[in-house]
Amino acid sequence: MPTLKEYLGGIVSEITAARKMADIQTLEIAKEYAQDDLLKHFSVPRMKVGTVELTVPFAKAAASPVLSFAEFTYDEILKVAKTDYDPSDTDSDTELKALLSDKQVEYNSDIAEMKRGNITDVTQAETKYFNSIPKYIIKLCTSLPNFNWKLVNPDQLHERLYSRMLQEAKKAIEDKPNNPNEVIVEASKLMDLDPKCIIIAKMSVTESGMEWSRHEDIDGNIVETLIPE
Repeated sequence: MPTLKEYLGGIVSEITAARKMADIQTLEIAKEYAQDDLLKHFSVPRMKVGTVELTVPFAKAAASPVLSFAEFTYDEILKVAKTDYDPSDTDSDTELKALLSDKQVEYNSDIAEMKRGNITDVTQAETKYFNSIPKYIIKLCTSLPNFNWKLVNPDQLHERLYSRMLQEAKKAIEDKPNNPNEVIVEASKLMDLDPKCIIIAKMSVTESGMEWSRHEDIDGNIVETLIPE
């Protein structure tokens, strides 16, 4: 996740890049005007950025806990399946949780082996360590009577479980502390948060252009410097 200064700086950088693209287009137009007997007497159109008003929503990123295998897989199943899974069927729900807990040992063993092998890039170990577990979970889910598979199909759930497993494994292996200045800016993630957690920043960006100035110093040398327009 980006820090707030990286996010806002990126927005300003994109606006600056847009101005550069406009200037390049102006240069092309100027060349066309110069080659036309009539247009060369007209002023060349050039876009300038006045004031850009931005409303920027974001939220402070909370520390990301390292969840157990059973916790994050059950959470992902509920998140993806939504109404396709009925947790009120306590017998089936208990069976699912119990079997996920059984896989906790295998998952922990994979994480420990990766740490011993100094594998810090999870993508290097995807096939060896994490292919079989999601398949096992999907096989289990398709056997439970409290799944109806109307909104989501097993392949979609498999893909999401696999992605979540890599994400959680990466956190467990790298064990990096959270940057307290990181913020959440993705719309999809902000929509899942309590509105009270969202901060709205108002930002105005006004162009202050620079242009090259050419002058001669006391020694007769030509000096070029950038000065405000």
